[in-house]
Amino acid sequence: MNILLQAYISGFRPEDFALVSDQAYAAQNGGRIVRALLEIAISRKWANVSAVLMGMSKAIEKRLWPFDHPLKQFDKLKAEVFYNLERFADDYAVSELAEMSAADLGELIRLNERHGAALRDAAKQFPTVHITSQLRPLGPDVLKIAVHVARRFNWSSNVHGSVEPFWLWVEDHTGEAILQLSHLIFRQSTETLDVDFVISIPSDKPPPSVTIRFVSDRWLGAEEEVSIPLDDLVMPTPTDSHSPRLDIPFLSL
Repeated sequence: MNILLQAYISGFRPEDFALVSDQAYAAQNGGRIVRALLEIAISRKWANVSAVLMGMSKAIEKRLWPFDHPLKQFDKLKAEVFYNLERFADDYAVSELAEMSAADLGELIRLNERHGAALRDAAKQFPTVHITSQLRPLGPDVLKIAVHVARRFNWSSNVHGSVEPFWLWVEDHTGEAILQLSHLIFRQSTETLDVDFVISIPSDKPPPSVTIRFVSDRWLGAEEEVSIPLDDLVMPTPTDSHSPRLDIPFLSL
């Protein structure tokens, strides 16, 4: 009550309190609303909409802009490291920073080797994976995509907790529809995950490609996209052979 009285004395009008209340409501419930929209988009298999809403929900939860550097999600890095990182190395991908030495990183961001070591550790802990796939035709219009997901980041209980959830799906070449999807959970002991997707391929006009998309459920920028061309895919030819029906009487009971 004292805070409201002081605000009123300082020049706040009654309608201003309503505006502040509405802003607080939007800040507290914006993430929930976007998450609800995300669940609707995923249930309806909307690929582009799901990817956009997932980025929006993480940006609201992390209180970051989607164009911010992904390593700004590490609270242990100092403000001067963030400032120099965006000023001198904003165009470097996290995977490129993880491959550099502490001395090179310190020189890159115009700081010392100690800051470079902290930046390198953060880059190595940023969730990244390596995705490989194999195509296995099951019939003239059915294709099995065997996806192998290998972890490529160092696990830290302070950073990742006990689990790291991810979304993995196969979308069409236009990026509009999700053909198959799976929700994956990485744990500290998890090194690889294998997922099989079975999709339908039109025999008369097969698509030129499909896309495998890997998206973190928590981390901004932790995404991977692999395009799989289907131009050289050889599917089994459909056969018209069948067993003729014999004109014989029914057997008695």
